[in-house]
Parts: sequence; structure tokens; C-alpha cells
Amino acid sequence: MKILLDDTEMDAQLGRTMIAVSANAADLGEVMTTAARVVDGDYDSWFTQWSATAQVAQDLAEEALRGGHVVTARKAFLRSSEYWRQSYFFIRHDLDDERLQRAWRRHRETFRSAVPLLDCHVTAVDLPYDGVTMTGYLFRPADADTPRPTILAPCGMDSTAESGYVSTGYMALPRGYNFFVFEGPGQGGTLYEHRRPFRPDFEVPFAEAFDWLLQQDGVHPHAIIVMGRSFGGYLGPRAAAFEPRVAALVADPGQYDFASRIGAFAASLGFADADDFLTRLLARDADLDARLEKTVDGPRNVEWYGARMAAMGTATVGDFLRKQLTFTLEHVAADIKCPTLLTEGEGDFAAQGELLFDKLTCERRLTTFSEAEGAGGHCEGLGSTLFEGYAFDWVDRILGRAQGSITPP
Repeated sequence: MKILLDDTEMDAQLGRTMIAVSANAADLGEVMTTAARVVDGDYDSWFTQWSATAQVAQDLAEEALRGGHVVTARKAFLRSSEYWRQSYFFIRHDLDDERLQRAWRRHRETFRSAVPLLDCHVTAVDLPYDGVTMTGYLFRPADADTPRPTILAPCGMDSTAESGYVSTGYMALPRGYNFFVFEGPGQGGTLYEHRRPFRPDFEVPFAEAFDWLLQQDGVHPHAIIVMGRSFGGYLGPRAAAFEPRVAALVADPGQYDFASRIGAFAASLGFADADDFLTRLLARDADLDARLEKTVDGPRNVEWYGARMAAMGTATVGDFLRKQLTFTLEHVAADIKCPTLLTEGEGDFAAQGELLFDKLTCERRLTTFSEAEGAGGHCEGLGSTLFEGYAFDWVDRILGRAQGSITPP
């Protein structure tokens, strides 16, 4: 469903920021006027316009704070943070791009300026990992020492810990949940600052985050729910397969592997025989690798592949595809023991819910939201409230919280 822009990727990202209205992290007027100024399909224009709006919101926040207008300042800082994040979305292929580095840091700085103004307790943490640190935030309701269930959210392919509050955290807190989000390798500052790319065995960095979380006041040790959205729909299940203390799992959308997608990718490049394509890819066939490099011709493809290649720590399209093949739940999906909810919007390009559902042996449910109800597309598109209601009500029932109790797994 087109919102405003002819460029489908830009229009999809516009929708993502529109959803942030629910978290008081966007204003529809600012969003639509900014998008209207963008030259459709021009990534430099996208950065220029969104960063300009981000700066306006940041200036407003700082002025409001000096004047003692706390609510105005909080909302403006959150909006600025979201707009800064949006500004660099289409220039992530070059980690050394000064615009990316500046906008990402402003995204983090403005969010952290909002943190003391939020109506909840927030603990920021730098988790040790591979000689560097991973940033995380634990959000707790006002009575923070009361043991309560906690949503643990790994970030997505292009997310940051800061944007995790805007995408999902605001849903959890009013419902009585703590919310903990952290940046693993390939995400946010772990990538942009420390240059640590994604790794398929996400359970390794996840263990650091999970162990830290268990040590925090107000965290019920038998009620930690992993909720992975976007690429977190792979990372969450991968982590849950190795962590038996997870009480429940939500994957939106559920993802199983890349290998099962290789046929469609090969066909898009004109290869009729997917098996032959895969064999040549794994053999590092020089002619195939050269042909794959041509897929990044043009700025649009440079960004589409380049951002993902940077996040994966690969320099060529062939190496990028080969690394993606190592991301799989094969041999581990059956190790997920906790109740699992798989959700997906109709037409979500990343969804593999049916495939993952068939591989699971635990209590499980698969739910698809439709375009007709306004929740089609990646992570239910503009229908975030529909996802929120369904997913959190399901978690309530799993934990027994609808009856005022928490049932250990």
C-alpha cells in the first residue's frame, strides 16, 4: 500500500517512522512534510531532509528542557532520535561515511537525552563481547524492584538498541513488562563503532545479555520472553534453541534459513537450475562471482546489497551470499522447548513461518495478519497495534498473567 513515495523502499521506511507516532517518537506533520521534500529515489536527498528535521526537533527539545518543559523535551528528543536514525538508513553501505557516523551518534545522543525524562526506570549497560562492548537498555516500570516478566528483544538487521524502544519497548511497559534490548554484532554501535559484523551463532553474544539480565533487580527469572522482530525473527529462535530458561518466544516474522531462499534468488538472476547455482556458489566459481558483482551496479543496488554486506563483514556479493548460508536453524530448531508464537504480515518478504513451524517440536502457533486488515508487509507494516495486541495477549496467557500469576516454564 503506497503512502506517498514512488520509491517502494523509501515509502516502506516512511511507514516505519509513521508507526513511531505510537511511541511519541514521531509527529505525522513533521514526517509527511519531510517526506514531501525528498527527491523520490535520491538517497542523498533523503539524508539531507531527514537530518534537517532531526536537527529542528533536537533544537526544540533542548530549548524546552532549558525552559523546564519536560514533556515537550522528552517527546522532541525521541522524535529527533527517530529522525536521525531514518536519515542514515540509505547510506549504511559505507561504514566510514561521515554522514552515517554523525547521524548515528546524534541518534544515540538524543535518545539518551530523552532517557532521564521517561516515565520509567532505565538502566544502560555496555556488555562485554569480543574485546569490545554491546550497548543495551533495561526499561522497568516505576516500581522497579517488583519482580515482573521481561521482554528481551534482540535488534533487527538495521536496528539499534535505541530504536528498539520505539519499535517494541513502548508496547511492553504499559502492560506491566520490563523491556530489555541490546545490540549484538552487526547492529548499531557494535557495527558502526566497533566494526563487529553479524555471526550466525547468535547464542554466543546472547548469553552475555541473558546472564546480565538475570542479575538485575525486578527481573523475574522464570518469566523472560524473547521477542525478535524483523531479522530478530531469526536471532530470537536461534538464541532460544540454546537457552532453556527462556519462558516464551515470539518471532515476527519467523525465519529458518537462507538456503531455502536461494532458488528464488537464483531465478531472479536468470539461473534456471538452483542446485547448479548453489554448487557453483559454494565452490567459489570465478565466473559466477564476477556475475554476482554486477548485481550491485547502480546506487540502489549498492545500498541494498552494500548495507547488508557491511553488516555481514563481507566485501563481495559472493562472500555475502556464502555467509548468509551459514545462518540456519537446521539441527537446532527442535531444541526450542518454550511455547513459541510465529507472526507475519501478508506478503512479508522475510517470512518463513510455515517452514519454521514445521521444524518446531514445542508448543507453537502461527498467525498471519492480512493486508485487508491493514497489517500486511514486513512486521505487519502500519498495523503495529494489531501485532501488539495479539502478541502480548498471547504472552499474558502463556505466563498466566491474565489470572494475576506467573507460571514458571
